[in-house]
Amino acid sequence: EVRRRSSRQVRTTSRFLYGVIMAINPYFKNQRKEQNVLEDLAIETIKIHGQNMIYMPRTLTNEDALFGEDTQSVFNNGYEMEMYISNVDGFEGEGDIISKFGLQINDTATFVASKKRFRQAVGDFESGITGPREGDMIYMPLTKGLFQITFVEIENPFHQLGKLYTYDLTVELIKYSKEQFKTGWPDIDNLGAARDNPMIQLALG
Repeated sequence: EVRRRSSRQVRTTSRFLYGVIMAINPYFKNQRKEQNVLEDLAIETIKIHGQNMIYMPRTLTNEDALFGEDTQSVFNNGYEMEMYISNVDGFEGEGDIISKFGLQINDTATFVASKKRFRQAVGDFESGITGPREGDMIYMPLTKGLFQITFVEIENPFHQLGKLYTYDLTVELIKYSKEQFKTGWPDIDNLGAARDNPMIQLALG
């Protein structure tokens, strides 16, 4: 009886500890006002320390169902929005490599974009796009570089005050390969036109 009573006491004590004392405080909950303040602070930080980028959704015209790629992609629109560059010391990746195929530039970076600002700048104008997508392009006017999104992280930082506020976009610098740019931004559209011009290619070679 003593042993049984002791085990009952242990179970009661454990139930009390984990059911009452170890529970989260019911008087401090994730409030919408605090979430809005934190989201506005994130947006303001990106606006202060970030760079203007051009986000370009990819339109597939001749998708290969087997390999899941399209060599004739079209970019009909470009949307300007601010993004923060996480790599403060420069681009990451393997860098510049001279191989048997020539000079290869393997630069990668991580851009941070606000979910709210993405919805306002892109989502409200593109039906079916609720967030950044792998394969879409980002043009950085600062370096005149064209980057492709390779991965989208949606849970970093992880649920601060019970909500997600930003995207972490892993991007890599790409070379132009017959994509069609009709975005309305001259610097981007002329990129494809210059590469398609044989006289310019001869001069560059």
